[in-house]
Amino acid sequence: MASDAPRASVPSANGRSAGASLAAQPGARAGSSAGPVGSGPVGSGQAGADPDPIAGQRVFVSWSGGKDAYLALQRAVRRGAVPAVLVCMLHEDGRVSRGHGLPLALLEEQAAALGVPLVTRPTTWEEYEATFVSLLHELRAQGVQAGVFGDIDLQAHRDWVENVCELCGMGSHLPLWLEPRRVLLAEFLGGGGRATIVAVDSSKLPGEFLGLELDDDVIARIEAAGADACGEEGEYHTMVTEAPLFSRAVALAWDGAEERDGHHVLRFGLARFHPTTEPEAPAAGSNDLADIVRSRSVNP
Repeated sequence: MASDAPRASVPSANGRSAGASLAAQPGARAGSSAGPVGSGPVGSGQAGADPDPIAGQRVFVSWSGGKDAYLALQRAVRRGAVPAVLVCMLHEDGRVSRGHGLPLALLEEQAAALGVPLVTRPTTWEEYEATFVSLLHELRAQGVQAGVFGDIDLQAHRDWVENVCELCGMGSHLPLWLEPRRVLLAEFLGGGGRATIVAVDSSKLPGEFLGLELDDDVIARIEAAGADACGEEGEYHTMVTEAPLFSRAVALAWDGAEERDGHHVLRFGLARFHPTTEPEAPAAGSNDLADIVRSRSVNP
């Protein structure tokens, strides 16, 4: 699942950029699209006979920090979109993302690695749509023409994003729409993308998947457990740490795991800010989830 669906502030609030910036000059007209456009390979960005509606547009990217949001951004850029901002809605306390539970500091590091400003707003689920729409109106006034979303086949969410974008005079683009799961995963991993599982739905996957880096073996285990390979139904969430559009890797560290709202989630705490501290090795034969996950913590 790509973004923190039913998600985001204006660039002057939290925006920062570094490295080879993807944010550039204004583009052309409004429009909407889903899936790859053109006669070339999937996601190649090769144009067909008709102009690609996303080419040249200044877009916001609905940003969760995960693999699908990243891949949607990458495909949009290859098709000629100009990313103006990453949009991520936060928990009402303003400290972590509303959907994936990622600390704001990590989201800011991803944005800096991409060279695209991050815009955020805290909100409750009840006020989510109103907050999101208010933000889109502000972005539209600043010349942003459309949104990019990483959903694959959740029709209800596609309807929602198209409706809110249209309400704000924007187009909407879903570059991953109806693509086979394995095609998307192969594109992300084969292109040099790296992502770590940061949360799992405890009703669908066991906590042992927390902290694992996504690869072919882990994907096979996810499928064997009866979950969607991409986690489209929210079975698991990831954070991208390396990718072709990143100017540098984003270090990820944590200090255990916890249960929250029916999910097993990584606990970031002090480990994120003291990366040189070696994680404590779990005791022999330990089955404690926090111990198992702590042993996987990556020190930058």
